[in-house]
This record gives sequence, structure tokens and C-alpha cells, in this order.
Amino acid sequence: MIIVEGVNHINLAVTDLKAAVKFYSDLFDFEVIDDSHKGHVVMSLDPIKVKLIKVEKVENQLTGLKHPTISFILDVDDFTEAISEIEEKGLQIVRGPEATEGGGETLIFKDPDSNLIEIFYIS
Repeated sequence: MIIVEGVNHINLAVTDLKAAVKFYSDLFDFEVIDDSHKGHVVMSLDPIKVKLIKVEKVENQLTGLKHPTISFILDVDDFTEAISEIEEKGLQIVRGPEATEGGGETLIFKDPDSNLIEIFYIS
């Protein structure tokens, strides 16, 4: 067994670093913690770190399966506000809002590179 002491970061493929940084900072308040490399930017929303990696084309097999790349748990008030903001920004909603098995609701939408993001709350 490999003993894992933590997760360092999550990689997300993006075609436009500047636009992706703006998207994740504006929508989720991620902060840039390392933009010193040419091909990627590391952002943080403590304790989560996301490395946005510049690619020519995003080929995400999970998008076709409708499974999220990353999921965020929100409280009930924030969930309603988040849906409003997603709709106001014209982001493509893939599924939801819909009830979850354990109680609560979920919504899956696309970032500018079609990475699927889930927001949900548990009641």
C-alpha cells in the first residue's frame, strides 16, 4: 500500500491561461500562487490547488461521460446564488439543478474549455 499524506494539486487542461485564470478567480475566488512558468499557472482556494496547464486542444474523456472534473460543496444559500451567477455569466449547464440521493442538490456546468464542474450541497 502506498501511504498518501495529501493531494498536492489537481491538473486542468485549458487553451487560454489568461482566460482560465480570470474564470476561476472571478467565479470561485481562486488566487494565483505561481505564474512563473510559461505553460501553466497554479491557483489556490485553500487547501485546494489547481494547476491550469496550457494545451492546444482540451480532450477530456470525462466530458463525454458527463462526470465532473472538480466538485465544490456549497451551503444552501450559496448554492442558489451560485446558480444565479452561472446563469448570468451564460455558462453552459450540463445537468441540474437536481436532487441528489443523499439529500441536497447538484448542478454540473462547463468552464470555458468544457471541463465539467459540479457544485452541490448536502441537506
